[in-house]
Amino acid sequence: MVDDVGFRLLDDLERFVTGLAASRMKGMVNPYATADEVPDLDRPGAAAIRAANLLDYLRSRQKPQLLLVGEAPGYRGCRFSGVPFTSERCLPRNRRSSLRTDGWLEPSATVVHRSLARLGLEAETLLWNVVPWHPVDGGPLTNRAPRAAELRAGMVWLARLLALVSPGRVIPVGRTASRMLPGTPQVPHPSHGGAGRFDSELQALSSAVRHRRRQQGA
Repeated sequence: MVDDVGFRLLDDLERFVTGLAASRMKGMVNPYATADEVPDLDRPGAAAIRAANLLDYLRSRQKPQLLLVGEAPGYRGCRFSGVPFTSERCLPRNRRSSLRTDGWLEPSATVVHRSLARLGLEAETLLWNVVPWHPVDGGPLTNRAPRAAELRAGMVWLARLLALVSPGRVIPVGRTASRMLPGTPQVPHPSHGGAGRFDSELQALSSAVRHRRRQQGA
């Protein structure tokens, strides 16, 4: 967007990503903040790469039918891809931010995208996390469960995102997200043997959404 005197103005999604990149949370890594880059793990300009990946992703799904909300980024997934529930290895090489030659791979992300593709939901589903920062436990390549204060802080960003994209239905993935979104039907997290249940329960919920959409369009 450009104004009358030629200055480029930020749109709402750019402001969202820029604000997220500037946010800080003690004990957590912000994948989009230059200050949180790790020289031994991140390419130069890695945070900007991840912010661009996130912005492109959000722009591609501005009116999603489904918003799947997980817990927090993990070091094998969003920490280096910049996109929730997405492995770096799924991205073109020039969009990868780590120094790992083959890119990081997160098993849960593989399950999620495989299910979305099988159900024909990939293009109409937006993926997010209650906490948009990576909770570390003593080192950059560690994960831990978010604490209560971190979950509450993350919900502020989820509320902002909801105002921007207005999804047809919000579906928590796993117990933590379900606890933060009470009264909303959830699907189990695909980790630790839950891939089959995740797939079948997502299929049931998405079928209900499509049925309701057909009725509204009738």
